[in-house]
Formats: sequence, structure tokens, C-alpha cells
Amino acid sequence: MLIVNYYREQQELVLKSLIDSNININISIFYEKQNSYKVIKDLTYHIGNVGIEIKEKDNNREDIEIAAFTYQDAKYIRREIQVNNEELYFLYIYMNTYAKEEKELEYLLNKIEGIVQSKGMQVRRAYFRQEQAFLSNLPLMENHKDIKEVSKRNILTSSLPCTYPFISSAIFDEQGIFIGSNIYNNSLVFIDRYDKNKYKNANMCIFGASGARKIILYKIINTTI
Repeated sequence: MLIVNYYREQQELVLKSLIDSNININISIFYEKQNSYKVIKDLTYHIGNVGIEIKEKDNNREDIEIAAFTYQDAKYIRREIQVNNEELYFLYIYMNTYAKEEKELEYLLNKIEGIVQSKGMQVRRAYFRQEQAFLSNLPLMENHKDIKEVSKRNILTSSLPCTYPFISSAIFDEQGIFIGSNIYNNSLVFIDRYDKNKYKNANMCIFGASGARKIILYKIINTTI
């Protein structure tokens, strides 16, 4: 599957819900940095041409609105690059999922499409391009040209963190004791609260609902130490 469109404004990790679903899925993300000088030159040329089209009276209302939309987008991107030192990238996101039976595969595809669309993204199945999409998902660093133009989307540097595929970093101290597992990425949590280089002191606060075994955790930590 190819992600082909996104919300104009993203405030959270766009792949978070998909990763949280625990579906057997491979996700491949490609970023292509563009030459800022060439981008500004092309945008300036585009802005000039579109500005002339908007002023022409022969265009119908719908054409004028589309032209004005792209005109404002081009001006915004050029301003961000020139004033705020942003960089322009081309973004590509591909996904593969697997199943033993066709019925199960269709179920997973529909579930993925629902999750992706709920986050303001549009997904397209790679009909007649399954091989290219599969190869682009392998760890070969190959972004196949047959599917690039379909899924290409420009993105500025400030928006790149929204495509970060990981939910949280691992909490791991080399001399720490095992506390539990991270519910967001299933990584193991090891904490050495006496590591003065990392923590100001050894104090801890344990929060949890009634019956969550806070006291048991406290006894385990102190017994281990």
C-alpha cells in the first residue's frame, strides 16, 4: 500500500495509531532533500505564472480557486525556506502486510485503511505494482521509480518529526534493575536510580490505580537493591 495524501496540518505522529495496532506490517519511509536554491527559483517562477492566471477573466470560478490555493501554498513554502531556514523534502511512505489466507489479508487491509484514513491520510493499494512496493519495503534502500510519483509529497523540516515511526525511546540503564515493560513499544525498562550522572537523587514516585501492585513493585525494587 502507498500513502498518497495527508492533512495539511499534523499535530501528532501520523503513524502512531498504526504502530499501536500491533498489525503484522512493514513500513518503509524515504526522505529526499531538495536543493533550496532550485526550489526557490521554481517556486518564484510558479508564483509569477499563477498570479497571471488569477488575473485573467477567462478562467471560471473553480479554476481561480484552485490557482489561488496553489499560489498561497507556493508563497508559504518559499517564505519558510527564505525566512525560517526550512528545508524542503520529498516524502514517500509504503506499507506491506501479510496473512496466511486471502480473507484474513483483506481484513487486515481494511483495518489499516481505516486507521490511516482516520488520521487524515489517504492510502492506495499498489495494484499491478505489488512487486515494486514489496521491493521498496525491503532493507535495500531502493525507492522504486514506478511508485515514486504516485506517493510523492513535499514536506518541510518542521513537519518531519510527525513522520517519526517510533513512539517512545527505550529506558535502559546499564546497571539498572528490571522494572517492567514499556506499554508503547514493548521494550524492557531498566532503571538505576543511584546513577548520579543521570539522576539528581535516588527518590522515586510510584503512581497507579488501586490494586495495581504499587507496594509489590516498591518491595521488589528495595529488595533487589
